[in-house]
Amino acid sequence: MQRFFQFFLGAFLIFLYMIPSCILGMLALIFGLLARLIPVNSWYETLMKIALFFPTLWGIISGKFLSVRRHRWKIKGKGNLSPHKWYLLISNHQSWLDILVLGRVFSHKTSVIKFFMKRELLWRLPILGLSCWSLNYPFVRRHSPQAIRKKPKLKGQDIQTTKKACEKFKEFPTTIINFVEGTRFTIAQQKSQSSPYIHLLKPKSGGIAIVIKELQKELSGILNVTIHYSQPLTFWKYFQGDYSTITVHYELLPLPSDLIGDYYENRNFRRYFQKWLNLLWKRKDLLLDELGRAIY
Repeated sequence: MQRFFQFFLGAFLIFLYMIPSCILGMLALIFGLLARLIPVNSWYETLMKIALFFPTLWGIISGKFLSVRRHRWKIKGKGNLSPHKWYLLISNHQSWLDILVLGRVFSHKTSVIKFFMKRELLWRLPILGLSCWSLNYPFVRRHSPQAIRKKPKLKGQDIQTTKKACEKFKEFPTTIINFVEGTRFTIAQQKSQSSPYIHLLKPKSGGIAIVIKELQKELSGILNVTIHYSQPLTFWKYFQGDYSTITVHYELLPLPSDLIGDYYENRNFRRYFQKWLNLLWKRKDLLLDELGRAIY
């Protein structure tokens, strides 16, 4: 009987959560489209500022919904953050819930959060996809290594998409999220790529190297975030009430000049940048291991 009650309550909470999400998505879409359609710079700036308020409000509301369940939260951070500055946020990735967790922690601390989205989400999630498109969230096509080997131009397309996105990011203070593992962590994925880490997949450095180079004058630092769940959680499991301790560690790292360079043309820089990210990922893996042992 209790399991049925938890199932019903979880479904009801998700239904309630979808109502403000859809409303805010529609409002963002309306103001975002108006900003795109009116060819007057002052109007564009005003309307887009209004439109960008809704993702921030969504993050705050998501945080309130995440507080409904009895999960325990531990948030520990280093560095003074501002909603008026630009940041590159890199994090490990385990679940769709990660996006809501990041929204809960950072929506009131940093500038509006944006992230690169898979192009198919534009159609799979019509309201969310279209509203994000109207707000200049970048949509990318995920090409497999095999496809890129057959058509090297595909890699060039991804680079140009990232550079164009960075030009849009310059318009307003933005926090760019990049899950550098490229996909959600699973044991199967870890084994298939022979990851040297216990709790992480191999990090991919190309995307963030471009962002750092293109936004070197705007970025106030790199926000290194580590998310840990004491028990594996999904969006559904969270609202159904499966208990977990959610720990979020973050640190604001400076942006040294040696991380700025031509990633795809300079082989030595590419090796250096990947080595830097690998070392950061090794520290993150050790932290996740420490957090796991501390809970148990």
